[in-house]
Amino acid sequence: MYVYSHNQGSEGAKNLAEALKAVRIRHENSTFKGNASKTVINWGAHELPAEVAKCRILNKPEAVVIAANKLTFFNEMSRGDNCPRLVPFTTSVEQVNTWLRGGNTVVARTILNGSSGNGILFIEPNDMTILTAPLYTMYVKKKHEYRIHFFNGELIDFQRKALRPEFKDGNEINWRVRNVENGFIYVRNDITIPTDVFNQAQLCARKSSLDFGAIDLIYNEQSKQGYVLEINTAPGLSGTTVTNYANAFAGVK
Repeated sequence: MYVYSHNQGSEGAKNLAEALKAVRIRHENSTFKGNASKTVINWGAHELPAEVAKCRILNKPEAVVIAANKLTFFNEMSRGDNCPRLVPFTTSVEQVNTWLRGGNTVVARTILNGSSGNGILFIEPNDMTILTAPLYTMYVKKKHEYRIHFFNGELIDFQRKALRPEFKDGNEINWRVRNVENGFIYVRNDITIPTDVFNQAQLCARKSSLDFGAIDLIYNEQSKQGYVLEINTAPGLSGTTVTNYANAFAGVK
């Protein structure tokens, strides 16, 4: 088995390759020769070299491109039957105005392929101007945020975002955007996945055109509902998560 990463320095791809004893394909000066009998794990790449494209690819580039773009991802997930619950989304300023008049906060996504909170701007009900953006979502309050990994439509690993203990003292906590910069990390010990979060992740995994990925979801405690935010095609991997991925890929025939 082989691994080709969107970023030659990806720690997630490196850790997975080591666990699988797989060969990482170099971006430059590669001597790799592809054929249909070889399997390549595509770790987040939107395009593949010609030799790599000759192989059996897990996570085809066209599926990665869809997942990386927030709007095309939402469109894929909301098409047809058995759709997961998404945060309400729109490209219409008229719909944004309706949400604002209803007292809702709106999230303007100015960068469709942004990560770690990049391109997120909040529009409050009393704001006089609506920021121009290619995508808007209605802000849904959350008790917790989860990352659930899947392979071949099945859920294989579960994590929850938590605030680093040392970050609590003397810092103003941004509970809306829970990223590393704001003091949040992923934990797995002593977590319970709400039933609806599990169910929405399962629907998302089975509807996605990806072979594997990491689904980010939020949980609203008042409604007891989970909402899908996105799928990551090159998630960070360490510890038990690496082992669970390696076990899943090891079963590929």
